[in-house]
Amino acid sequence: MSDDDGRSPEEQPLLRVDGGRGRRMKESKCGRCVSSRACCGLLCCIMITTAIIAAVLAVLISYGIIDKEVDKFIAKQVSLTKGSAATDQWSKPGAAVYMSFYMFNLTNKDEFLNGEKATIKEIGPFVYNESKTKYNLRWNSDETILEYFENTSYIFNKEKSNRLDPSHVNITTINLPLIGFLLQFEKLINISATFPPPINTIVKDLIETIITELNKDFNEKLIMTRPVSEILWGYEDPFLKFVADLLANVTFIDLHKELNGGFFQLEHQTDTAGPNMVYTGKGSPQTTAQYLMYDGKTSITGWGTPYAQMINGTEALLFHPGVSRTDVLDVYVDELFRSGYFTYYKDITEFDIKMYQFRLPQKELQKAYQDKGFYMDGPDGVLNLTAVFPLNVPIFVSKPHFLDADEYYTNDINGPPSNRDKHDSFLNVEPITGAVLHAAKRLQINIQLKQYEDIPDLSHLPINTTYLPLLWVEETGSLNESIASTFRDTVYKPINTIQISAITVASVSGSVGILLLLIFLMVGLCKLEMYMKRRRKRNGETAYVGLNFNN
Repeated sequence: MSDDDGRSPEEQPLLRVDGGRGRRMKESKCGRCVSSRACCGLLCCIMITTAIIAAVLAVLISYGIIDKEVDKFIAKQVSLTKGSAATDQWSKPGAAVYMSFYMFNLTNKDEFLNGEKATIKEIGPFVYNESKTKYNLRWNSDETILEYFENTSYIFNKEKSNRLDPSHVNITTINLPLIGFLLQFEKLINISATFPPPINTIVKDLIETIITELNKDFNEKLIMTRPVSEILWGYEDPFLKFVADLLANVTFIDLHKELNGGFFQLEHQTDTAGPNMVYTGKGSPQTTAQYLMYDGKTSITGWGTPYAQMINGTEALLFHPGVSRTDVLDVYVDELFRSGYFTYYKDITEFDIKMYQFRLPQKELQKAYQDKGFYMDGPDGVLNLTAVFPLNVPIFVSKPHFLDADEYYTNDINGPPSNRDKHDSFLNVEPITGAVLHAAKRLQINIQLKQYEDIPDLSHLPINTTYLPLLWVEETGSLNESIASTFRDTVYKPINTIQISAITVASVSGSVGILLLLIFLMVGLCKLEMYMKRRRKRNGETAYVGLNFNN
């Protein structure tokens, strides 16, 4: 049976009810009533999704540009290449640096020589302005390695020294060159004991005679009293000069450098080190300022293993950019003839500059964590420098007042207590650049004294090995407002400019994405309106098929 239009029921369009009246309504081809709405919705969804993805990608790409541009800017600034800001500051530091010496005066020398515990009193500080200048800078062809020389000098600062005059303040302390020779004689006595008699007795008697003549002719005593200036910067020792002159033409005994013409000194008021070589960080920022060579040496031959002999790290003025709290910062300490390391301690802010503070860890002074080539000796808390010190004087270095050391050391002397804030070394590192903006290197020099029955001057010392403090030294350099302002202007402001520019790009890109989104929405609405008009035109007055507006 056919309907009015001559088509079979299977070919008739579906009936829809509208306004309570049943009437037949034509759909568009392929189910236009449903399909057109679905297609339109799908198109809008695609447009919206595309716009959102475009905006998000724009922001992500912009922030990627920030990181890339900041890294590029920092790498250029901190690399030690020709004309860089880091090279200028590194070669001629603008911050004031001070070297302060605190001397220990032995107040009971007679009692100490008779076996009693030493009593010491700290006197100081004796403060000097330190000046370091790097010169004769030369780069290799690709500027990855820099060679230079460095001059260091000290000028006394009376005001910061509380008007103490090192030339007029006398200190009673140990006669270091005499100790060196006495211990060399002790080694000879031990060696002579392996000789067959009567040679062993003859050699021992000869050495004891030399020591006796030494005391008689040169009036050398184990304990001496000298001005601070002489103890620090040197003096001519009569016996030392006698031996130096005696061995001047002897080629098979190479002690000329150690004897130094009879002039003994702990510090050099003017000193030149070089040639030195460091990596510039160009192309490899993690290696920035790390030593390849120091003072013409690529290793320290006095130590006992290849590992201990290595020269690692920087001079603690500059590290690699992007320093993190988990980093271990290697440094080479020329006063110790060896490398060491610092670990993170805390965050700190100075002059609106955020920094990480690194400190010398306790492990660095513990035998269990040290290579055997460093000849660690005694309880934990000291470093043995005997192998690399002139004349092999038994010098041991610790933190001032034996901070972080075994209580053995403080129990063995009567002296002032330690204070972490005053006696610990630290480096305040600006993490973006790796620049050290505030630092304090604090070390105490001690001498190991043992009782030797065969040497008269050492035969009455305390039975227990004593580590007698001689002095402690503090090298400090810090920010002031002028330097901090320059740092903020040359580092932070350009970084902020880069970030603002990239954020602006991100904002514009995001705005474009949002604009596209709005355009797509408007296009979608227009298409929807056009669709609805076509529906109304096909269906007469009824706007929405299937809805009854009469009730």
